[in-house]
Amino acid sequence: APPQPSSSAEASPCGCQLDGRRMSESTNALPSSDDAGKKAVKSLEERKAEAKKAFMGYFQRLTQGCGRPNCWNKDCASSSGFKPVPKAEAFKRALALTKKHSKICELVKKTENIVAQKRKADSEPKKADQTPNGSKREKVPKPETAIEPLTLSRFEEALGPDENRKDAELKEATRMVREVFGNDIALSSSFASSKELKATRENPGMDFKSLDEFYVRVEKFSPVQEALNQAIHRMCASIRLFSEKTDTPLYKLRKYLIVLENPSFLDPEYHPEFQKLCEGISKLPSSLQDILVKWFSKYTSRRMEELIGRTQQYITVKWYTGRQIDDLHHGAFLLGLLYRANEPWRPHANHEYKEQKGRRGGLHRLLMRNREKKEGSSSRSEDVKESNPPKVVISNNSNQEGRHQPLVDPSMFNNDAVNTDLNVKADYKRWIENKTFSFCKYNWILDASSKRDILQLDARYQMGIHFRDAYLQRLYTGLMSAPYLILKVRRNNLIRDSIVQLQNARLENMQDDDDEENNMYFKKPLKIKFEGEEGVDEGGVQKEFFQLVTGQLFDPKYGMFTYDEASRACWFNRNSVSSDEEYELIGIILGLAIYNGVILDLRFPMYVYKKLMGFDTTMADMQEVDPEMAKGFEKLLKFPGDVENTFCRNFSVSYEVFGAEKTVELKKGGAKIPLNKENREEYVNLYVKWLLHDSISRQFNAFKKGFMKVCGGPALRLFRPEELHLMICGTDTLDFDALEQNAQYDGGFNADSAVIKNLWRILKSFSFEQKKKFLMFCTGSDRAPINGLKDLTFTISRNGPDSDSLPTSHTCFNHLLLPEYASPEKLERSLNIAIENCKGFGLL
Repeated sequence: APPQPSSSAEASPCGCQLDGRRMSESTNALPSSDDAGKKAVKSLEERKAEAKKAFMGYFQRLTQGCGRPNCWNKDCASSSGFKPVPKAEAFKRALALTKKHSKICELVKKTENIVAQKRKADSEPKKADQTPNGSKREKVPKPETAIEPLTLSRFEEALGPDENRKDAELKEATRMVREVFGNDIALSSSFASSKELKATRENPGMDFKSLDEFYVRVEKFSPVQEALNQAIHRMCASIRLFSEKTDTPLYKLRKYLIVLENPSFLDPEYHPEFQKLCEGISKLPSSLQDILVKWFSKYTSRRMEELIGRTQQYITVKWYTGRQIDDLHHGAFLLGLLYRANEPWRPHANHEYKEQKGRRGGLHRLLMRNREKKEGSSSRSEDVKESNPPKVVISNNSNQEGRHQPLVDPSMFNNDAVNTDLNVKADYKRWIENKTFSFCKYNWILDASSKRDILQLDARYQMGIHFRDAYLQRLYTGLMSAPYLILKVRRNNLIRDSIVQLQNARLENMQDDDDEENNMYFKKPLKIKFEGEEGVDEGGVQKEFFQLVTGQLFDPKYGMFTYDEASRACWFNRNSVSSDEEYELIGIILGLAIYNGVILDLRFPMYVYKKLMGFDTTMADMQEVDPEMAKGFEKLLKFPGDVENTFCRNFSVSYEVFGAEKTVELKKGGAKIPLNKENREEYVNLYVKWLLHDSISRQFNAFKKGFMKVCGGPALRLFRPEELHLMICGTDTLDFDALEQNAQYDGGFNADSAVIKNLWRILKSFSFEQKKKFLMFCTGSDRAPINGLKDLTFTISRNGPDSDSLPTSHTCFNHLLLPEYASPEKLERSLNIAIENCKGFGLL
């Protein structure tokens, strides 16, 4: 079974601890930080070896059997009732059997066959690729030869018409496969779509249909299959040892595509060859890797899914059985190339951890501030600037060069085994130290939940720095800054008080607003105090603060945002007279909510998060923001008639501003340029750019500036837009069955208490809006976390015997206090009153 962490220390499954000690660099395995635990590590390695041996045994039984007729083991291919399964399914079943420690049948040893095979082997001369003791020797293929490339027709001709032929009749096909797959030039020239062997930077010029059929035919004949696997073994060894040069002819890269399609890589027995192949690809010059990415991007969805599946299976097996750095690194690297190919239009940054300038201590900032001013240095975050807005792509046709739709769902790149068993603290520590292997560098493997944990770890790391800075500053300078970011606000003047308090916090930290380091005070733990209320903020008060602030700022009456009834989303009001500070406050509120683990109910379209992350603009984004306008653009682009006389438009936009008409030219002299069939794509492109970028640039840049003040940094860049949205807003899927299964009871209640049974029956009968109000009453948020209500820690305690008191809650701790009501009717009546009147805080 997968190894478990030792109970003596907080460790990852790979033996890592997040403590202050430096991590070992002397071993090739994921390093341990506790030298005192060497015996435990040794025991862990033994368990890994046992788990790997057991897994291979189960896989062998499922695919080949034990050799015993009518075997008793129902999971053995030799069992009479066993139905053959594909290797991918066998892999999953073998993994499940390993975890359950299921019984396994013994292999049947046929002594006479072994003796006969040994005599035959002794009588035959040793082959060139064998050592004197008969073992295989890795042999690099010879350079160019006159071997004819392989095609499906040549291979079928060598096989002949009869599929029931004997092994002796397959010599020609076996020889052909061995020669071609053992020669670099011949293999790279095989399965070409034309005789000219044309391969460009955009197209490998391969006949994938013939390649697929070739592998299907090979699997039917074991001698040919064995010859193929032996040749691929030697080819992968050559690929690992001798990488291509920058000036390599492009057609020679086709061998990587041909070998990657080998279905035998689903069998863990051939994972060593797959690792060598991945290692060879990782050693290619970056220019050649970019070409492979372009070629992968031309794959069909099915082919991409299959290749991702083979790579994910390799990573999963290595994760459970060894966790060696090289094993995981090379598989993760290949998966990264596929990730880039899945969405080739978007930016793919290197996820090395780079320390932000604002992370130095308060004393260091105090000493360095004057010198930086003299030198005229500035550390304004580049993330705030939007001098080069994202491109506008009006076509979503996946068959065109400008494809802007992924081939597969990006979640396919998340590895469930890694995300379930990963020690996030240890992996984060390796990442920030920029040492050895860390999954944070390969963020496509991590799901939204793991990334959320990393971001919160990063927040606590930064918050801890500033908490200590407050006391260090007092020790060396006599000045004392607050260890918390404290906002004292009034409910009837919430927005203005919040802006003033945040500006005061900057002044108290003696910072200059043009310096990125000034923003670090936002990383301090947040505390909210409502004037005139006794509530102590342990998390619940700040939840209501966030809900009230966003509720007011997003109210259409406030004028900062417009609300579209068709899309049910808010968008920046281009005619707003609100100040930049108010838009900046929205960005800061979003950032503070992330760092303090608060879920917000925002109505932004997904495009806002794409815009924050620098993604291109597509027509799908336009449909989110303004569905009616998007439909009009689509009709314009497809209109077959006279565009100029039908639409009567030019390259300008007119709209009303406070009763007066305002006209904006989409390009210089646009008012005199008529819209026609030839320039309609340019018109749509410029109109969308103006609508989604130029017209709201002041508002959005202020919003982005506020957001990046709090969240700008390496941890944020791990997220995809949809993951960022999920982390900020959670999910509105409210599964109260999952909440019930995860609930804890205290004070005399248990799952079988009559009041508890009545409570869950009442809650499940609630409408969706009532369920949201109940969650708001108990947790301070009406939405569920990333993984749903199953991730919510929820406690119900007995608050005395039957009485007329209403239910109460500790929203800081998601804790419901419930009297033991005598009847279900009284419980439901009291609960409805409580959830309908749940504003304000007091001390119990």
